[in-house]
Amino acid sequence: MVDVCQSIPAVGLGTWQGAPGTDDDAALENSIIHALKSGYRLIDTAQAYHVESTVGRAIRNSGIPRSEITVVTKFWGEWHHDPAEALRISLRELDVGYIDIFLMHWPWATTPDPERKPLRPHESPTIVETWKKMEKLVGEKCRAIGVSNFTQKTLDELLAAATIVPAVNQVELHAFNPNLKLVPYCESKGIHVMSWSTLGGSRPGEVNQGLKNELFVGIGKAHGVSAGVVSLSWAVQRGITVIPKSSSTSRIEENIKLVTLTEEEMDKINNVHLTISKYRISDDIKRLWLEMDGKMVMQGWSKVDAGWEDEQGNWLV
Repeated sequence: MVDVCQSIPAVGLGTWQGAPGTDDDAALENSIIHALKSGYRLIDTAQAYHVESTVGRAIRNSGIPRSEITVVTKFWGEWHHDPAEALRISLRELDVGYIDIFLMHWPWATTPDPERKPLRPHESPTIVETWKKMEKLVGEKCRAIGVSNFTQKTLDELLAAATIVPAVNQVELHAFNPNLKLVPYCESKGIHVMSWSTLGGSRPGEVNQGLKNELFVGIGKAHGVSAGVVSLSWAVQRGITVIPKSSSTSRIEENIKLVTLTEEEMDKINNVHLTISKYRISDDIKRLWLEMDGKMVMQGWSKVDAGWEDEQGNWLV
């Protein structure tokens, strides 16, 4: 397997927004082309975003050599039983020759389309069964494999049976959910951490504290950058790759111009989840949650199953 961890850019462009055949689709293509021409060399996408064909078209139209671009995509739960077919679909949709890093989007699986029945952690295909099938995909068309939204618990289970260590673990990570335990764990296993929603997002009815809170704004003013760049710089300074999404050309250009924060500033941001707010954006993504046996679960998995929390509700990552 290619050692992609040695060459993964610190900042990439996320592509989770844009409906095919709409103005959003055209805007997404233009934003990807602008990002690549501005120096970005990492594009992150997923089958669940329904934009792989747009991403591929933008890469082909960018004028940037394919060999210079790291392309990451992910497959959804209904393909856990057949990741080889998922790979064929992504290769067809992207049409860029090969995929650099192919990720299992979530640890949970469902039955195949069209039923898509949520499966419990012990039901087949388990994460280990899916991973063993993914290991067979590594080669010319799939340079490396990895996971997304895994914790120490699910990674421990996977690594106990793996012959290939995941190249990447892409997780929700921001100052309000800093993953202060998960990141060093991944580093100790040789797994590169990639962060989604690094700017913090916002809970329903609330403003994005990562962009509006005086701590981030003040640090930004001290360095001559926006509050958003402060959050991105904080993550990258921890050795994490960030993949912010933006359709604004000026914001795309700004997001790649990081600054070096002081040790005191890093400590303050590391403690934001204790001093300002603590939350998971994932808790509010309605698509992920459903009721089973009278309890709200994440597609059949409880937060304990996923390793997010212990039985007492204490956060573990």
